[in-house]
Amino acid sequence: MVATADAYDLDLATEFRIAAELLRKPSGTSHLLQIAESTGLSLTNGTGSCWELVDHGGNVLGLVAATDGRLVLAPTSWSRRELLAASGAVLLAPLAGLGRWPATAPQGETASLADMEAAERLDYVMHHPQSVDMAAAAHLRERTQSLAKQFDLAASTSLLPAAGECMGQVTLLRRQAPDDLVLRELQVIEAQLATLMGQLVWDASQRRDHATAIGYYNQAISAANCAGETTAEAYARLRKSYVALYGEQEPQAGLRLAQEAATLADTAGSHALQGLALLHVGEGYAMLGDRRECEAVLGAAEAHLQAMQATDPAHGLFSSDRLGRVQGSCYLALGDSAKAGLILEGTARRLHGRHKSKAIVLGNLALVHVRKGDVEQAATVLHRAIDLLEVSRGGGGLNVVSAAVRELRPWRHEPLAQDVNERLLALMTLN
Repeated sequence: MVATADAYDLDLATEFRIAAELLRKPSGTSHLLQIAESTGLSLTNGTGSCWELVDHGGNVLGLVAATDGRLVLAPTSWSRRELLAASGAVLLAPLAGLGRWPATAPQGETASLADMEAAERLDYVMHHPQSVDMAAAAHLRERTQSLAKQFDLAASTSLLPAAGECMGQVTLLRRQAPDDLVLRELQVIEAQLATLMGQLVWDASQRRDHATAIGYYNQAISAANCAGETTAEAYARLRKSYVALYGEQEPQAGLRLAQEAATLADTAGSHALQGLALLHVGEGYAMLGDRRECEAVLGAAEAHLQAMQATDPAHGLFSSDRLGRVQGSCYLALGDSAKAGLILEGTARRLHGRHKSKAIVLGNLALVHVRKGDVEQAATVLHRAIDLLEVSRGGGGLNVVSAAVRELRPWRHEPLAQDVNERLLALMTLN
């Protein structure tokens, strides 16, 4: 649930819980819900599965909508898709400023003077490549990190132009670097960017363009190796294992690549990257039907998670949510739907703000329900996954959801299955 009470200086928790229950009722019903009498605010049924936040004069101040299991407050001008993309941000101004909406998009940021100066400096350097210095490299690193943070929320097609431009800039400047220090920094950035480009291209192609993705990962491995950046090299090798596991359906090759990544991560002293790599080693064993080896490796991955420190060079890559997502996938591949369901349900409840990852979790959870013959629950989960895919266009989630919908074919004449199939077809048309 969104923590809007602080923004309004009100205790809205009880009212929001009631609103959450009302949102589950048919859209044709109408209920007036008074919020904190002293404010004169109320919630009343609106359109598009939303509730309207209304003042004492009947003016609609904003919308309350259920998205991804939470309630989000937003301006009336926002579409359902924008609400989903908000990922739970508090979007209304405090009470003293009601009616004055933010002039920018939910994730928009006003560029600081320092940012503008850095951009101008980079523009100068691009016209005079031999003047490249650590300041220009630092700006490119920040841009790379910013793009990488958006990967799990935004459509990859929307990120590719900026990432491609940044890739071109780094490649050009790396060839003109005047000294070893600047050269090494640009090589590290090139490794990070090439890895991101591989992710984006593969995701945008719905995990079909293996060759281009692998080409970028190989570029990343080469650049990281030249810079002596073992962590970046390990992560690029790990990303190659995903192509083998999920794209080419070659579990032996994927397992080998993930093991190589784990070995490199050990050299780099990264528990996070070791744990993440071992997770996918376990997934390779699961695809091969080897439960004993799979569970042993998953246990080792969990031990690395517990040993991970905030100073780990790959700290942001590994989490309990990632552990649960891959564990659930492993048990699904091993045919243990009951255990997979328990893990995936818990992971789905905890996982917020990562649309592409959560769509995969929900897609696998839907497969669990389909295989149990629970069509109603499968359809409910699939609708939640498609909500997220409408925003993120994640190739992995789309593939898993498509697989779940295919397994619904025995029930294809039932309205629930037909509704899900129609939404998936509409989503694929948009893609």
